[in-house]
Amino acid sequence: MKKQISLGLAFSLIALTASVTFILTLSFSRTVFHKELSELEQMADKYDRLKELDQTVQREFYTDVPEDDVIDGMLAGYISGLGDQYSVYRSEKELTAYHDTTAGVYVGIGITVQKQDDNSILITSVTEGGSAEKAGIKAGDFLLEVEGINATEHYEEAVKAVAGEVDTYVSLRIKRGDTGIEQSLSVKRAHLDEITVHSKMLDNQIGYIRISKFRTVTAEQFETARKELLNEGAKGFIFDVRSNGGGVLSALEKMVDPILPEGELAFAYNKKGEATTILKSDKNEMIMPYLVLVNEGSASASELFACVLRDYAGAKLIGTKTFGKGIMQTTFDLSSGGVTLTTATYATGKTPCYHGVGLEPDILSELAEDATEDTQLADAEAEMNAMIAADAAA
Repeated sequence: MKKQISLGLAFSLIALTASVTFILTLSFSRTVFHKELSELEQMADKYDRLKELDQTVQREFYTDVPEDDVIDGMLAGYISGLGDQYSVYRSEKELTAYHDTTAGVYVGIGITVQKQDDNSILITSVTEGGSAEKAGIKAGDFLLEVEGINATEHYEEAVKAVAGEVDTYVSLRIKRGDTGIEQSLSVKRAHLDEITVHSKMLDNQIGYIRISKFRTVTAEQFETARKELLNEGAKGFIFDVRSNGGGVLSALEKMVDPILPEGELAFAYNKKGEATTILKSDKNEMIMPYLVLVNEGSASASELFACVLRDYAGAKLIGTKTFGKGIMQTTFDLSSGGVTLTTATYATGKTPCYHGVGLEPDILSELAEDATEDTQLADAEAEMNAMIAADAAA
């Protein structure tokens, strides 16, 4: 038998439900209101203090206030107040330069110079396809003057004078290394790719690839070097990331993808602990012996490079303990300028975050301060020979 509810009782229940809902809503609204009011009061206090400072400066500073510079400085100070050495505000000009740097693109003529014991300035390398090469400059030539500045007497000033706006010209005076003949040249400044990868074949078909930085251009340079060494018959690889402070993760993913097995390999964790995949690989992989040379200067992307190769390709790390930077930065463009902020920690699917800890090498190899030979590389070669032999026997 169904129970009947009186009309009066029904109205009472509806009224009670409405009352409870109203009370809960009012309580929540008050909580939100008080929170927003508190935030507004804090904001007002910030701007009152800033207004007071600005009025004092405008009134008392001994000369006109450079408003644009002050605003940039104020924004930079805000980020500096976070106490994070990796977070930084950049003005519009600084942001453009930063994007060029991370891309691995710079404006120049394509020469590398080195000051000699007699203070002469030797041109040690010339970028292929660069303006200097097109002007006939060769490695082994000597730089005498830049824009009339004596390079021997004022080395740093002369080197700085090479830089400038793209499509402008810089006047040089050089001495030919082979003939000793001096020559004046006008060389056009242009966009050039930074060379971040160097490679060679060591004895016993050991491929050696040195990665100095992780830039956007690094991925293509690395893959070119890897394929060339494979075509030459490389039986194993030594990847050298010693004193590599890191760089862009997008380049890292492209570099390790052809080597590592399929899957999600590394993850970023925000302040809420939420995970985002930052490194994944397709099903193509290259199984062979790998070694990664590391030291205390190996940080950030270079550590992650070493870590995922050890975790997923069986690579051995040789050298000394790495720096220990397991946090990532993200750059956000603002209406004017931009800001780089530390946004997450990261870890692989097998190794927890090593920030502030570093990665211990599988094989300890220390380089003496007064060493005249690269004993760490020699140790890596010896270990790689053993790994190749074991791989062949298997």
